[in-house]
Amino acid sequence: MALSHERALLRLKRMEAALIRSHLAQPDVLSQADYELLRYALVLGRLQAFVPGVAGIAQGTASVTRAEVVVSPEPIQALRELLLAQLYEPLREQRSVVLRLSQLRQRVSAVHQACKLARDHVLAHHSSDFSAAELDAELCHKVLVLAPGGGGGSGFVYIGLVARFQAAGIRPSYIVGASIGALLGGLMARDQSPDVDALMAWGKGLKVRHIFSRPKLGAALSLPGLVRLHLRGMDKMLRNPDGSPLRIKDLAIPYDAMIAGVRMSAYKSLPQIPERRPHLLGIPMLIAERMLQLISYFSPQVAKEIVLGRDERTRELRVVDAIGLSSAIPGVLQYAPYQEDAESLAILRELREQHGLMAFMDGGTVANVPARAAWEGVEAGRIGTRNAYYLALDCFHPQWSAGHAWLIPVTQAIQAQLPAQRPYYDWLVRFQPTPSPVNLLPSDEVFDKAFQWGWKQADAILPQIQEALRLLAVPNFQ
Repeated sequence: MALSHERALLRLKRMEAALIRSHLAQPDVLSQADYELLRYALVLGRLQAFVPGVAGIAQGTASVTRAEVVVSPEPIQALRELLLAQLYEPLREQRSVVLRLSQLRQRVSAVHQACKLARDHVLAHHSSDFSAAELDAELCHKVLVLAPGGGGGSGFVYIGLVARFQAAGIRPSYIVGASIGALLGGLMARDQSPDVDALMAWGKGLKVRHIFSRPKLGAALSLPGLVRLHLRGMDKMLRNPDGSPLRIKDLAIPYDAMIAGVRMSAYKSLPQIPERRPHLLGIPMLIAERMLQLISYFSPQVAKEIVLGRDERTRELRVVDAIGLSSAIPGVLQYAPYQEDAESLAILRELREQHGLMAFMDGGTVANVPARAAWEGVEAGRIGTRNAYYLALDCFHPQWSAGHAWLIPVTQAIQAQLPAQRPYYDWLVRFQPTPSPVNLLPSDEVFDKAFQWGWKQADAILPQIQEALRLLAVPNFQ
C-alpha cells in the first residue's frame, strides 16, 4: 500500500533521527561528509514550504518580513521516493548499528546524485524567491521544538531539563504544552533566556491562596472541580511592562497550549461530579476518586481538541487563560480567573459556538503529550522554518512509588494516547523519578529534587540534542 503524503514526511523525519543516533553510536563507519549529505537529503526530501531568511536567525534579534514560499513538489518527489526506497530498510529495520551504517555507505552515491538533481531543480524553479544560501540555511539549521505533557506536580522536572539545555546554549524555538506542560511552557516562553533561578524562587514562594481557592459557584470557563484554579499569583507575572496582560502573541518564544472542549452533545452523559467535601485541597484519596473519573473524558465523542495560539485569533488570548484552561482537570481543578478579560471571554465564546461546546478542560484529555500538534504547527508555518527536532516530554506514566501507584489506572489510560503521537516526535523523555502528580505546591526540598531529576535526565540525552541541532556543512555538489 502506498504511503500517504503525511506518513512519507513523518517516515523521513524519523529516519533522520535514527541516522543521528546511529552516527553518535558508531562515528567511524560513515565519513562525516557522507553522514551530513544523508541528513541534508532527508531534510530536502520533506521540504514543502519555508520563509527564506528565517533559518539560523535567533528569534527576537532580527525581523524577517519575507513571505512564505511553497516549494514546487515535482523536483523533490523523485528524491523522496529514492530515500524511502534506499534508506528506510537500513535505518528503521536493521538492528545492527554497524551494518546499518555500512549499508548506508553503499548508497551514498545514489543519494548524492538524486539530491543534487532535486536541489538544482528547486533553485532553478525558485530563482526569484530565494537564493541557494537561503535554501541551504533552511536545510542545514535545525531548531528545537518542545512538547511538554501534562501530569500535575510531576511536571516540575521540566524546569531542570530546560535549565540544563540553557546551560549548554540550547533554547527551544517553539513550545506546545498540555496541562502542567502548558503552564511551565508559558512561563518559559516569556523570555528567550528564562531566568530559571527566579522561576524556582517564585515557585517556592507560592502559597495556596496565590493559585487556589474554593470553587466558584455559577458559570465558569471550565467544568466544576474540587478546587478553583484562579492563578492570581501567575497573572501578576504574565504581564507586559506597562501592566497590560501578556497575550500569546506577546511571548518571546512561539507558544501554543493544548486544551479540550466538552461537546454539548456528550455533556449530559458524563458522570456527575460528587458533592464537595469540607476540604480545600482534600486528601489524596478524594483527589484519586476525582482523577479516576477522568477516564470517562478520554473519547473523541466527548472531547474536542483545540490548540490555542495556532491562529491569529487565539493568539490574542491571555497567556494566563491558556494556561488555566489547559490545566482544568474535570472534577479536580475548576479554572475561573481571578480577574476576567473581555477579549479572552469573547474568543472563548466564539470557540464554544463554533464547535458546539459546553465548556473547556485539561488538554491532557485529548493529547497529554502534544507532539502531533507541535508537528502540525511547524508544518503550518508557525515558526517559518520546517526543519525541527521534536522532543516530547512525558512525566505522567505508571510508576510504582507511593506517590504514583494509586493513579496507575489513569496513567495507563493516558499512555494509550501515545501510539498516536509517536510518529510525530523524534525522541520521548519519560521522566522517572518525578514528584507526585497531586503535589501541586511542593516543598522547597521537593522542588530542588525535581530540578535535579530533570537536569540529570536532560544530561543523558544532551549529546543527541546537540548533534541534532548542530549546523551542517553544505554538501559538495560541484
